[in-house]
Amino acid sequence: MARLSPACFMPLPVATISEESRVLLKAARLWVMLARARRSARPPLEALLGASAARFCLLMELLVVSWQEPFTTYPPCADSISPDEFWLLTLLSHAEKGAELPFHACLVDMLPEAHRQRLWQCASALMADRIGAA
Repeated sequence: MARLSPACFMPLPVATISEESRVLLKAARLWVMLARARRSARPPLEALLGASAARFCLLMELLVVSWQEPFTTYPPCADSISPDEFWLLTLLSHAEKGAELPFHACLVDMLPEAHRQRLWQCASALMADRIGAA
């Protein structure tokens, strides 16, 4: 049996992720912060994500409704990534690659198929938008 090291449980530093992932992380943190304040995240996200802001907002709305526990983000200035933020970035990476099976595999123990399918469609559309905007 493989031994788990303490490093497996350490938060991932923001400095180790790509610039595109940092933008998406910043958008997620901003969306959660504004949603908690009961404010629309769309105008500030349009400045950050451009035309992809509407799709990103839809993805986050689906995600927080589907997630079994409150979706947790770290404060905008945090230099590490929360477990939920890590999963979001992982899911978006799978969507960007068109890797539907790994996407569903990440969520199979957490969400029913209908929720996973809606998230897949929304994440795929968002990442197609982001790729097209680049």
